[in-house]
Amino acid sequence: MTNTTRDRVRTLGLNHVNLVVADVDRSVRFYTGSLGMEIGGVTPEITFLTTPGTGDQLALQQAGGDLDRATGKTRTAGDSGGVDHIGFDVADAATLQTLIDQIHDCGGTLLMQFPDENGLPTAFVTDPDGYVLQLTARRA
Repeated sequence: MTNTTRDRVRTLGLNHVNLVVADVDRSVRFYTGSLGMEIGGVTPEITFLTTPGTGDQLALQQAGGDLDRATGKTRTAGDSGGVDHIGFDVADAATLQTLIDQIHDCGGTLLMQFPDENGLPTAFVTDPDGYVLQLTARRA
């Protein structure tokens, strides 16, 4: 017997996305300087960044750190492991352009910019490790 949608247990939501990075300090500077994220917590292995006013979190993990050695896994900074990109909403088109400028100033790269399926401005950029981020304005 299968559960109906009504009967299914659900999660409380996405907790975080973990990125393996080459240099945690550089990545912290990038995400705080370009997207306005803030440090939400630091463990011996991971630095958590949050978007002010939301529950969004990025976890930045040093490539080749203790967690890699403990699990026997080899993680490479920038290797998406099948994940194409991480999407962020931004307020409007003007904010999007400001963010693109900040991303460039903080070591990121603009890959492409175009209107999305709803005609709203969208940009794909990379962080310093090559992870792809999609930024979509919610208003023109």
